[in-house]
Amino acid sequence: MTSKPFFNKTADQITSLNADDIKQVLNGFEKNKINISSRSPQVNALLSQVKAVGGKVMGSAQSRSMLRNQIHGLIFNQGLPSIFLTINPADINSRVALYFAGIDLDLDAIIPNNLPSTYQRAEIIASHPVSTAKFFHRLITTVLETMILGEGVLGP
Repeated sequence: MTSKPFFNKTADQITSLNADDIKQVLNGFEKNKINISSRSPQVNALLSQVKAVGGKVMGSAQSRSMLRNQIHGLIFNQGLPSIFLTINPADINSRVALYFAGIDLDLDAIIPNNLPSTYQRAEIIASHPVSTAKFFHRLITTVLETMILGEGVLGP
């Protein structure tokens, strides 16, 4: 793929290649050893044109580079993006909230045997507002410390 003004020059470069140059490049790609200095200038010039073709292939290095350039353009035009994080804990389904409410549960078991019914869990959570607030505070503190302040996804 080349644009019209460069078509003749690219065609001349393709015709000037010999089989040894092409074999050398293919062997380098097979071995994941890309040595730009040992390739002929014609091969390097043609491989620089591959970005135009690879840009359309989803997940290719050229595609990622193209998307990165678009993101940089959007940041320049629109400003830095804002990240909104919504945390909506289901305290009725949380064994930790039940533990804070004073229910004796084995927190290490993946599927506990003695878990109350959904209605009973809702009654327990509703009747212990202070322990539910402590659970919520602990959950939010842990998420913020892990994701934003610590070495998490958004941390330093």
